[in-house]
Amino acid sequence: MIAGRRVLIVRNSETAPEGAFGTWLAEGGARIEVMRGEDLPAREAEAHSADLVVLLGSPHGVYDTHIPWVAAQRGIVARLAEAGRPIIGICFGAQMLAAATGGHAEPIGQSRAFLGVFANEEAADERFRGPFVRWHGDHFRPPPGAEVIARDGGTVQAFRHANRIGVQFHPEATAEIVKGWVARFADRVDGPAVLAAAERIAPPHALFEEMVRSALAPR
Repeated sequence: MIAGRRVLIVRNSETAPEGAFGTWLAEGGARIEVMRGEDLPAREAEAHSADLVVLLGSPHGVYDTHIPWVAAQRGIVARLAEAGRPIIGICFGAQMLAAATGGHAEPIGQSRAFLGVFANEEAADERFRGPFVRWHGDHFRPPPGAEVIARDGGTVQAFRHANRIGVQFHPEATAEIVKGWVARFADRVDGPAVLAAAERIAPPHALFEEMVRSALAPR
């Protein structure tokens, strides 16, 4: 399904790389190009010509439109969606995908932030159940007409909309990636417990396959 396809990965923060998802894509024969989120505005044409665009996480919120590249990315994602380009969004990427196509994203409040490993209490597809690493202080409302695939703790955790799919959790996160997040949030999480839980999660290959299938399926 993915072999030979050109996949543009938009890395919106060096602290949130493509991790296990990138490895799975490469092993499946995808032709991967990685681009910084800051560089996307000047290289929008490359996104339009990709077979699949993957939007990754960021410590910023999609409402941080005072940051030029964040504001620009919302417009670019809206145009990609309007053109029918396949898109996968992860965490910030899912929020960006929702906000750019008629949904909304906003802070959830620090007291309710999800930092750790959680399963989704509601999942229309068991591949989206988890447990998964989750690391977010924002939440979103999907665009009109979207299919909600998973929810937890009053937040939407996955949605599908035409040939676009977004997940709020981090299926790509490896233990090494989580180690960096734990270090930056050491005053808010039980680091050893979170790392131990993250290390028990095998890369969710069946989920990756379904995400890609959803985005690339003929419409």
